[in-house]
Amino acid sequence: MYKIAVVDDDEHWCLEIQSFFQKSFEVTTFPGIPYSLHELVDYDLVIAYSSLKPEEGYGKNSHGFEIIRFLKSHVLNPPLLVIASDSLSKSEVDIGRKAFPEADDFFTKDAGLEELLQQTLYLLNSKKKKLFQQSNQAVPDIKAMYTMAVVDDDKHWCFTIDRFFRNEFEVYSFPTAADFLKQSFEFDLVIVDYSIPPLDYENYVESRELIHYLKNLRYPPLVLLVSGYVSKNDSALAKNICPEADGFCAKDAGLDELSRTIKDLLSCKK
Repeated sequence: MYKIAVVDDDEHWCLEIQSFFQKSFEVTTFPGIPYSLHELVDYDLVIAYSSLKPEEGYGKNSHGFEIIRFLKSHVLNPPLLVIASDSLSKSEVDIGRKAFPEADDFFTKDAGLEELLQQTLYLLNSKKKKLFQQSNQAVPDIKAMYTMAVVDDDKHWCFTIDRFFRNEFEVYSFPTAADFLKQSFEFDLVIVDYSIPPLDYENYVESRELIHYLKNLRYPPLVLLVSGYVSKNDSALAKNICPEADGFCAKDAGLDELSRTIKDLLSCKK
């Protein structure tokens, strides 16, 4: 499990981050500057608040961007370093990125926890993919990791999928079809839950509509329909629910069966 450090004197926000991220990451919060900034080296990603209150003995190093500057200049392989701010809105995120070019990314607190989670996953998986590609530069036949999107409101199921496939895929999860359609990444495989409930403030896009949209893209991904309402014994019948999907797997079939189905689909696409 990835380890994340949050350096922020807003205890309420730290608690929210810790509670929301705990299923995906091991989160440690620092309400003030660590005794030694080298304590942060052991984390995979550090989120530092841009306007920390100065603490005696630290001087300007108490600001988030100074923490990042220190780690970037004093550590050979620093963790991913992110600035978080509540002085800019999410519509001004590009301004923040230009203001803090040494940071790996810039988060605005008003973006919401779900968006921050997806940004964090994207950063960590991008770094993992880069390391994977570098390690295989001498072996050109090895393909970089496949990318997988899971469109499902069941957070436990998404978490299980991420943990089971993390060594083979970059996994991103989206609670609704509308959330998925907001992103701009291209995926090799999209797993769509048959029953995706809408959020109150979103236009509802049901699973078959989403699959129809995906399969009519210029470069369509493989699409696997899954369901917890149809058992593995009825899988033949379930395939008629959405013929446009490349495959179907009942959730009660188990992760090994899901993995076999996915590998069969990918081998047929090659």
